[in-house]
Amino acid sequence: MANSQGLVYQFGSPASVTMYGINNTTAVFTALASIESYDITHEADTEEVRNSGGEVVGHIGYNERVTLNLNLIPSGALAGDPLAFCSLAPVNGTVEISGAPIIAMMGTANVLNTAVSGRFIYAGGGSVKMTQSGKATVSITVKKYKNLTTAAAIALNV
Repeated sequence: MANSQGLVYQFGSPASVTMYGINNTTAVFTALASIESYDITHEADTEEVRNSGGEVVGHIGYNERVTLNLNLIPSGALAGDPLAFCSLAPVNGTVEISGAPIIAMMGTANVLNTAVSGRFIYAGGGSVKMTQSGKATVSITVKKYKNLTTAAAIALNV
C-alpha cells in the first residue's frame, strides 16, 4: 500500500464493471477488481452565434455527455472465466459501474456509479488484445448522455 508525506494523491482505479446485452438484463461479463485504468471526459456539442460583423454574440451547448474509456484485465476464479470475459455486448448494450470514486460531472454528483446516475451505453468499437507474453486486455468506450436514460433497446423495423 502506498503512502505519502505532504499531499495526498489518488491511486488506482477501483470499481466493478458489468456489461449487459441490449435487453439490459443478461450480463455479458462482470469484472471485479480487474480494471487496469479508465479515463472520463465531459463533452458537448457547441455552436457559436455570430452577428453580421462576425462577432460571437451567443454560445449554444447541447448533447451534453460523459465518455468513459475502460481498460479491463480478463480474470476470474475459474480457468474459463478470463476467456468468457473477452466477450463484448452488441451495439446499444449497457455498462453498470459500482465502487468507483465519487466524481461530480455534467451536473451529476456521482456520475460514475450507475446505481446513482444510470448506466452507460456501449456503442460498439470495443477491442480484445491477446499477447504471447503478458496479460490480455479488453478496451471499451461507453457514453452517458445528460438527457437520456437507459432502458432495454427497442427493435426498429428499418
